[in-house]
Amino acid sequence: MEEIVLSTDSAGAPVAVRVGMTVRRPTNDGSLVVSSLLQHLERVGFDASPRFLGVDDQGRQVTSFIEGDVFVAPDRQERDDDNARAIGLVAGLIKDLHVASADFVAPPGSSPVRPLPLPGTTWSHGDVGYQNVVYRKNRPVALIDWEFAAPADSLCDLAGLLALSVRAPRSDADDNDRRARAVAVAQQHVVDGYGLDDESASRLRYGAAEVLDDAAGFWTAIGRNSEMIAAARWRAEWFRASVDL
Repeated sequence: MEEIVLSTDSAGAPVAVRVGMTVRRPTNDGSLVVSSLLQHLERVGFDASPRFLGVDDQGRQVTSFIEGDVFVAPDRQERDDDNARAIGLVAGLIKDLHVASADFVAPPGSSPVRPLPLPGTTWSHGDVGYQNVVYRKNRPVALIDWEFAAPADSLCDLAGLLALSVRAPRSDADDNDRRARAVAVAQQHVVDGYGLDDESASRLRYGAAEVLDDAAGFWTAIGRNSEMIAAARWRAEWFRASVDL
């Protein structure tokens, strides 16, 4: 069957491909953890993740393809209040995931492909952002691309969502007051959507800064654009400095 490229690495080589109603990607050191977690989520009735279907004759991990809309930068990201409400709905989906993964135990000898930046014991998606959320009728229905799944602080997925899915301040912007408000509104929707307590909510911006620094380090290692890396590091410092705003 025809293979449709869904994502590529920094050199442009295919990473994930669609074949019919399946998605296939090369296995790596973290594949056993991912397949085991997806099987666990299926057993406990979590419907917002792909199903693990095995390994194909090329040794690739096979998961189900989830139909719907996926956006890299949706139009609503330009509308701060609409974007904040959408992010709040994703935060609710993350809460459902963390509840469903609470009693997951990784197979002996297995490990994630890489550690997440906020250490902890909550099994997390590890890369929640618009590019990994499936929408139907403007509502988030699933999380895809689980290759970075790992245990972490429960704030890690939420911090990544806030750090990477909001039009936050940047060094070259002339509307950073508006962007700061966009972060504040989105943060409140994340807090409400997940149901964070006050202590956890107070750590969310620190978490966003850690996620951005970790992303910059990872992007450096895989040869991403230097301007993108510098922007992430600048924004990490902004998040730290903005905690009391």
